[in-house]
Amino acid sequence: MGLLDNYSGIGMSPRPKWQHQIAMSNFIANASREIRRKGLLILTEATVTNNWDDLAPDLVIFDKLFNPVSIIEITRTEQVNAIIDKCDELIERFPYSEYFVYDYENKILYMFDVQADRWQSSDDFELWSSYLSKPVIEYFQ
Repeated sequence: MGLLDNYSGIGMSPRPKWQHQIAMSNFIANASREIRRKGLLILTEATVTNNWDDLAPDLVIFDKLFNPVSIIEITRTEQVNAIIDKCDELIERFPYSEYFVYDYENKILYMFDVQADRWQSSDDFELWSSYLSKPVIEYFQ
């Protein structure tokens, strides 16, 4: 995809800002080794299935069979609700995956709580992944 092509992520058009890319880079740098040790793979902007026209979240942690086990979106404050709505579509398709949305402007992380059937905020809770050893928000720093 060229620099001036239409960007087709979960909801980010035009291209993401540098702060978005920095948050994504930080997460990869901080989590990759830990994820690989568990036999998992983390990819950026990869489709959630082998249909290359499918949704492509910012970060996806896959198991060995390329099933998404954790989906992470990075966004601006004004796009949080729209991104959560897009994640809700994925929750219906992949109910056993984890879902996180990181607002890089306010440094707030949101996580879908399956048992409560609602989104929770890092303003209220420490949000953890089943695949990482620290609170998820720490991987963005």
